[in-house]
Amino acid sequence: MGLLGYRMFKPEIIIGPPGCGKTHALLDRVAKAITAGVQPDRIGYMAFTRKAANEAVERASERFNADLPYFRTLHSIAFRALGLKKSQTLNTEAIRNFGEIMGIRITGKVNAEDGNVYGSSVGDRALFISGLSRIRCVSLEEQWHESPEDTTWFEVERIHRGLGKFKKSRGLIDFTDMLGRYITSVVPPDLDLLVVDEAQDLSKLQWKMVEKMATKAKVTVVAGDDDQAIFRWAGADIEYFINLTGEVKVLDQSYRTPISVQKQADKIIVDVKDRREKVWKSREEEGTVSFHTRPDAMDMSEGTWLILARNEYLLDEVEEHCRRQGFIYDRGQRRSVSAKTLATIRGWEELRKGGHVTAVTARDILRMMDRTTRKLPESGDLTMSDLHVGWGTPSSEIWHEAFTKMSLIERTYLLAALRRGEKTIKRPRIQLSTIHSAKGGEAENVVLYLDMARRTYNEMLKNREDEQRVFYVGVTRTINNLYIISPRTKFYFPMA
Repeated sequence: MGLLGYRMFKPEIIIGPPGCGKTHALLDRVAKAITAGVQPDRIGYMAFTRKAANEAVERASERFNADLPYFRTLHSIAFRALGLKKSQTLNTEAIRNFGEIMGIRITGKVNAEDGNVYGSSVGDRALFISGLSRIRCVSLEEQWHESPEDTTWFEVERIHRGLGKFKKSRGLIDFTDMLGRYITSVVPPDLDLLVVDEAQDLSKLQWKMVEKMATKAKVTVVAGDDDQAIFRWAGADIEYFINLTGEVKVLDQSYRTPISVQKQADKIIVDVKDRREKVWKSREEEGTVSFHTRPDAMDMSEGTWLILARNEYLLDEVEEHCRRQGFIYDRGQRRSVSAKTLATIRGWEELRKGGHVTAVTARDILRMMDRTTRKLPESGDLTMSDLHVGWGTPSSEIWHEAFTKMSLIERTYLLAALRRGEKTIKRPRIQLSTIHSAKGGEAENVVLYLDMARRTYNEMLKNREDEQRVFYVGVTRTINNLYIISPRTKFYFPMA
């Protein structure tokens, strides 16, 4: 029986191992429904993350050229159904204000990039524990006992009660409140097809919302992969997905994973007891798996690369290597060099050749230089003579000589990158990321660090299976080659 005691919840279940085209299969299911005459506004496509929901919307829009009002995250569906405004939601500024009232530092942020939220302030940790108890539908005391941190019960209970009063006095609700209100007060839309993607990552409260939506849907399809369930720390109810009953289809052909990498992945996941058994085939290519002691052992001058670490700080070493080599990269949401900076450099070199640039680029150039200039026009194309007064022959200076307001370190790095022919496009070919943040991503080459923080290691000793899933995800991001960085500390994931 479902969580809410509605009708028996037995959806169709699609299991999507790494690179097996789960999203493509789900959109094929949507296409089949539309071909059969189902209107797009009677199809729901729910995803755990905004990124996955947006990807589904983009891909579906290209295929179907239709308005898709129910292609959203569960939180977005609840927000719209409740008729809320952004001003009614608890934002970071309000949370900080709440912390000031409570006399405790609360930033509204937690260190969730590597699945470890406990490096934040005491106030943030207490707030996280409070929220986790609500999305898991367990008592605050139970959640506090399960949380691996020395935050006192006094602080957790005080923050929990205080936040409730704070929200009530200001008429605010948070994301968890949205789901709760939807479950208790909203009549779900009538749908012919309800698709729930990334289902292994849903919390108990989110499953309750799915169950309620399913009562008004003719067909419900739930898709995910329990082997890639790496968000238990954020409240994911992995067991619910594993134990879900219904007609099961396993997508059994990977279009990403080569033979040798699948063998390595199987070694990691094979002895996980609490999982759905599944058989899937790798690509026909052999691929490579190799062990190394340092990241500079690999030639990263060509191809796409995903550098993965269990904890954020472990990426510092490889970032330094990338800068020494002149590689342009992304680290999380941060680009190593902005497109604006490169455009400014190219603009200066264009001026040196006797060409022209826009007024906007001209002003960006002057910000990099320590010179007295005349006021520039607001618009139009400008030449070198428009930029200077009494400079002598400035066109003889190469950009890294002229841009004196840019630090020497930055100039040296950019010079190396440009000499390599590196380009900053929509997405650089080298990505530095924690394993959690890279879920869903892929690259021709993956570099995987086995070391981890002491706290993460201690948590692994308590629950090895969750960590096995994390490294299973890391290994299966590669299309061709997997480079494993051997551990250099005593805190690491044991990789055979």
